[in-house]
Amino acid sequence: MKSYNLQNPLEGFDFELLDNPEFKEDSVREEIILPIIKELGYSAQKPHQIIRSRNLLHPYVSIGSKRKEIYIVPDYLFEIEAKPAWILDAKSPGETITKSKHVEQAYSYAIHPEVRVKFFALCNGKEFVLYNIEQIEPVIQFEIEALPLYMGDLRRLLSPSTVFDQSQLIFKKDFGLHLKRLGFDQFESLFFPNVPITQIGQLDHNLFTLAGSVKDNGESYVASFDFGQDAFNKLIPFIPEEAVSKLSVRNNQFRQAVSFANQAFLVNIESVIGDKLEENDKEIFLPMWVKNFLSDEQLKQKVNDFR
Repeated sequence: MKSYNLQNPLEGFDFELLDNPEFKEDSVREEIILPIIKELGYSAQKPHQIIRSRNLLHPYVSIGSKRKEIYIVPDYLFEIEAKPAWILDAKSPGETITKSKHVEQAYSYAIHPEVRVKFFALCNGKEFVLYNIEQIEPVIQFEIEALPLYMGDLRRLLSPSTVFDQSQLIFKKDFGLHLKRLGFDQFESLFFPNVPITQIGQLDHNLFTLAGSVKDNGESYVASFDFGQDAFNKLIPFIPEEAVSKLSVRNNQFRQAVSFANQAFLVNIESVIGDKLEENDKEIFLPMWVKNFLSDEQLKQKVNDFR
């Protein structure tokens, strides 16, 4: 079983602590949030500065004929060369950070005249959610235990060198469509060596999917691989037993996923270009259909047979 470890700023943290009533918002800040923002490249010092609990004058409050100054206070404001970049608000593990008043509160910080940033985030220790002020749905949402799988995305969007780069918000092109346009849908088999698997989704009883980033001639694409039960059976030797057990359960809740929090498992894939376009609210994509998951020896033999 080939794998490599993913970087984890929270390595060694006991996630059972999140169920302790004594683990409150201040603990979330110190134990969960601080390692993440340090890993992103921010500190108490300029030029990539963490500013804690800055008072922002509430722009809408008046009482009677006199103005009463009332302040709103974001937990973290991140500045780059003294320019506001993004906002992060901490909550206790028992508080909801999606579709709640806390989202509205953090949004009010992000659009404040003294701030005006594109991104705002919330973290309750169990979950991290990142929003763009121009969108209703989150840009990224994940359970903190899966943080290593998402650190690359957080760096891409929030690190000091990229947070002002709006091109980061543009979706990568779909690799299946790219290959079809090049005529590769006529090929009997396409081989992809050492594809890193960090998550596997089960779409229904007999349909699974995984996705990853690939490069072709220096340009990045997103590749989606769908596969059925027969191919899943051939994947079993290459992933942990607990993942196999979870994805082998058949119940009324078809859609589920397993994530490998600290590792990516490398597999060799034999596939063809799929024939069914898929669509969501942001893109159209063409998944590839997996014919087989191969060992190194099997891949070598298959490639030799095609020569």
